[in-house]
Amino acid sequence: MIHKYMATARTAMQGKTGGGVLYMVPDMVMKVVYLVPLLFIWKILAESGYEAEMSAPQLLSYTYVNALLADLTIVNTYLSAWDYDARSMEMFTRPMPVFGQVISRTIGEWMPQLLLFSLPMFLAAPLLGIRILPKTLWALPSLALCVSLGFAFEFLFYCVTIRLRNVSWLTYVIRSAVVSFFSGTVIPFKILPFGMDRWMQYQPFGSMGGAFLSLYTGSAAASEVIPAQLFWNIVIWFAAAVWFQKSRERMVSFGG
Repeated sequence: MIHKYMATARTAMQGKTGGGVLYMVPDMVMKVVYLVPLLFIWKILAESGYEAEMSAPQLLSYTYVNALLADLTIVNTYLSAWDYDARSMEMFTRPMPVFGQVISRTIGEWMPQLLLFSLPMFLAAPLLGIRILPKTLWALPSLALCVSLGFAFEFLFYCVTIRLRNVSWLTYVIRSAVVSFFSGTVIPFKILPFGMDRWMQYQPFGSMGGAFLSLYTGSAAASEVIPAQLFWNIVIWFAAAVWFQKSRERMVSFGG
């Protein structure tokens, strides 16, 4: 049974590399453009004597790993796009569960960037003076829970776009901004003022990228992070499955 999912992932990976490696260069350049200024900001803050709950090496590692694993820390699938060409309708014509199709296809689309960008950058991290190894092995199950929760939110937000129909693009933009901030991938929770980190880490988006990165850099304990991730995975997956079952009959797609 797993072969059909592997075939879907392989096809998606080939689709990403069909135009050649040069076709992927703009995405890699944009990740570097995002990464470099943040690294300079953390270094300047450290040199100025700024005191924070995270050390300079932790901040650098946090930002660097997030750039390398950005696709995993905040999951975006083709469901996020405005459904103008009946791609969603096609999912129901194939002999595979919809959730399985989306997940296997998305994982396949991740692979080229992970192999051609993330892996070389991971190996180059020591040359840049960045500590790249995780502080605890709990970071691995945390990453798996982060990805799982990201897919659950993806299906949940897709139900929102089904209900709102003509404002799908606006929903996607608002969703991207909200998730980027509340997941803690852009600004670590530990450096937020007024004790905001104490409640930000327990809201559902806080169990995504920020939770994994906090464990990875050693700025949070597994006893705090893992239970929260497990709890929100159960809640959000249940909500996504139930709402998707009720929403799919309302689906309207331009083009078919």
